[in-house]
Amino acid sequence: MKMIELGKTGEQIPVLGQGTWGIKSRRGKDYYESWKKSLRKGIELGLTHIDTAEFYGNGASEELVGEIISEYNRDDLFITSKLFPMHSRFKSMKKAADKSLKRLGISNFDLYLIHMPFPLISREKQMKVLDFLVKEGKTRYIGVSNFSLKQFKEGQNLLNAELVTNQLHANITKQKHISESLPYYQSNGVTLTAYSPLGHNGYSNLKGELRANLDNIAESHNATIQQIAISWLISHKNIMAIPKAFHIEHMEANAKAAEITLNEKEIKLIENCVN
Repeated sequence: MKMIELGKTGEQIPVLGQGTWGIKSRRGKDYYESWKKSLRKGIELGLTHIDTAEFYGNGASEELVGEIISEYNRDDLFITSKLFPMHSRFKSMKKAADKSLKRLGISNFDLYLIHMPFPLISREKQMKVLDFLVKEGKTRYIGVSNFSLKQFKEGQNLLNAELVTNQLHANITKQKHISESLPYYQSNGVTLTAYSPLGHNGYSNLKGELRANLDNIAESHNATIQQIAISWLISHKNIMAIPKAFHIEHMEANAKAAEITLNEKEIKLIENCVN
C-alpha cells in the first residue's frame, strides 16, 4: 500500500484507509460479521487507517472497530474518530471523547476530528477541547471535518497544536474542494482526507462524457471505473481517501486502486468533465 505523510507530522499512513460510515446499530449477526470480515481484509491488504465517529450508528461503529482493534497490535493501526457537535459545553466534549475511547477500547486516538462546524457552538470552544486532548495525551494528532477553507484557517489560528487534516466530501463528481482549497492545503502541509470517494452508489448510474471517459481509462488499465475514480483522487498531492467496503471483494478492489498510476492526460480528462 502506498503511503502518504499526514500533514507535516512525518507520520506515514496509508493513502487509502477504511471508512465506516454506514455501520448501523441493532442489526443482525450476519450484518456485523460482514463488516468485520471486510475490515480484517482491509488491514491484511495494508489499509491500516480506520476512520470512525461517535455519530456513526450512535456509537455502533466505534464498538465494532474496537472489536477489530483488539485482535491486532495497536501500534500497527492508525485510528481516527470524530466529535459530533451536539456537545455544547467543554466538559461534555471531553466526556464524549472519553466515551469514544472506551467504545474503541484504546487509551488514545491517533487522530481526532471535530466532525463539522456548528453555528451554536463557538469555534474557540471546539478548538480548546482539541488542544486539551493533545495536551492530555488523548490524541496524537487533531483535525477537522466538513470545514470550509475560511473556517479551517479560523480554527488553526485559535490552536496551539496544528490541524493536520480537513476531512471533506470529495470525488470525481464533487471536485470543488480539490480545485478551490487543495492548493492551500498543499502549500501549507495539510492533508485533505476524501470521504465518500465513490459517492453513495458507486457511480453505477453515472452517464455522459464523464462515464465515457472513465470507461475508456478503466479499459486501458484493466480496471473498473470505481478503481479509476479512487486512483484519480489519490493521484493528487496531499490527498488520502477513506472508501468504505461492506464486502471483502469491494475491499480487495479498493486496495488495487492504489496500484494504478494515471497519466496527466487521464487525470485531466476526468477533471475537465466537471470543472
